[in-house]
Amino acid sequence: MRKNKLFFMIIFLILITVTLVGCGEKKSTQENIREAKQSKSTFSIKYNGVEVVPGTEFNENLISEEANFSEIPSCAFEGTDKMYTYSGVELVVTNIDGKDKVYSVYFITDDVKTAEGVGITDTVNKMIEVYGENYDQSISNKYTYTKGEVELSFIVQNNVITSVEYVLKTNS
Repeated sequence: MRKNKLFFMIIFLILITVTLVGCGEKKSTQENIREAKQSKSTFSIKYNGVEVVPGTEFNENLISEEANFSEIPSCAFEGTDKMYTYSGVELVVTNIDGKDKVYSVYFITDDVKTAEGVGITDTVNKMIEVYGENYDQSISNKYTYTKGEVELSFIVQNNVITSVEYVLKTNS
């Protein structure tokens, strides 16, 4: 008899616990998706199946598409930068600590999307829905989100995104 009471008491406590947990603050599916995507330590983009992260080493052989290649004087570092122009993005690679690392990724077409699904021709509302309202807007039509050492910027005209760029933060 005592075992039955203990058993029912445990079942009762479990049911109460499950009920109380279920009554907590509920988030929309969109909020849960945004939080999961933003929990990564920095921004990145997947281009042609290759994850590209500003500040990490770049190996042009990993991207199967052939790029137009040029070298330009570096604006942020000493020496020259390497510019790889693909059909959808332009990558600027610079020498940091003796290694070729991605400095910036600039979208060329509206075919390319951020890892979270935002790109050129999307609206400001979609950008805010995905990334939230924690952006810097020091220039009226430029929205910049920062995560880790990477800034993700959107240029907007008439409520439509016209430019997307990832840039490695520097001290300069």
